[in-house]
Amino acid sequence: MSNKGLIVLSGGQDSTITALFARKECHQLHAITFDYGQKHKIEIYSAIKVGKLLKFKSHEIIKIPNILKSTSPLVNPKTKLEKYASSEKLPAGIEPTFVPARNILFLTIAGNRAVLLGCNLIYTGVCEEDYGGYPDCRKVFIDSMQKSLGLGISGSSKHIKIKTPLMKLTKKESVFKALKKCKNMKEFNKIFIETHTCYDGIKGGCGKCHACILRDRGFKEAGILDPLWSLRK
Repeated sequence: MSNKGLIVLSGGQDSTITALFARKECHQLHAITFDYGQKHKIEIYSAIKVGKLLKFKSHEIIKIPNILKSTSPLVNPKTKLEKYASSEKLPAGIEPTFVPARNILFLTIAGNRAVLLGCNLIYTGVCEEDYGGYPDCRKVFIDSMQKSLGLGISGSSKHIKIKTPLMKLTKKESVFKALKKCKNMKEFNKIFIETHTCYDGIKGGCGKCHACILRDRGFKEAGILDPLWSLRK
């Protein structure tokens, strides 16, 4: 392999699975994680732990606090996090947790670091199953960002490729893929018990927020025990 990759790693399920794809495709893999003023720092700590397990060539924690303003409960302490009884109760339209322009900013900075590190590939864990509430998780958005980054960096729309291996996968399918990308179940459990998904910042998950419900449904449909469930109270 001659590819050098840069993974945008949040510490969550999707970015970790994406990192497993990248590990198979790249001879050298770097990671960046953003400290953007999110309410719960547990996801940053999770990203650091996952990074150590996957042994990236480098892993930078990029601090951009107080840049992204929003009514989202992820960054606004005054906004209450919505909880739901089941996946059927999840609302349509833009999710209240959506932070406008977050992925635009993250991918812009990722483009800068990719040039610095000599990486021709940027990996991000967005998927259209999440699009129900996140317009920046769509393929049309990623294609547009890839073109803009290339044109802005080198004048060529093909200068950098943004890879989104989970884009068309359901949560169930992504769990299956993650298991196949691991050496064995032991490695799978060791990695995924360190991931963090819950929007309420609860280790093991609250089981009621948008993110927990989608993760729980994916593991249950896959028939695979989520190692995080052992931590749930």
